[in-house]
Amino acid sequence: MCQQWFSEVGLVLDIIGFLTIAIEWHHEFVRDRERRLGQLQAAYERAAAEAQGVPLPDQDRLMWRAFQKLFLSEWRWRGRVFYAGVGLVILGFIGQFLGGWPGGLSFGAKAC
Repeated sequence: MCQQWFSEVGLVLDIIGFLTIAIEWHHEFVRDRERRLGQLQAAYERAAAEAQGVPLPDQDRLMWRAFQKLFLSEWRWRGRVFYAGVGLVILGFIGQFLGGWPGGLSFGAKAC
């Protein structure tokens, strides 16, 4: 048996492990985003209620629109970084897998 099979099995286990971690990271990413959007919605509702006659004790509540724009901009950037990283790791795995395929994709060179 060629030693390359151990490499192939290792790569498969490596990508399964990474994707398991990536799923958890994605779950936390989505959960944190929803939590923050809920906070922004609550700040908007407080500002709307206070605009109808209730005094405003905190000026930060008036800035909910600015905070919302900053938040959405940050999350778009974080999403691009996260998905780019996942894509690069998957492409790296595919390249290693194809490069180490025993006897199949050697392009004329002997694999074993």
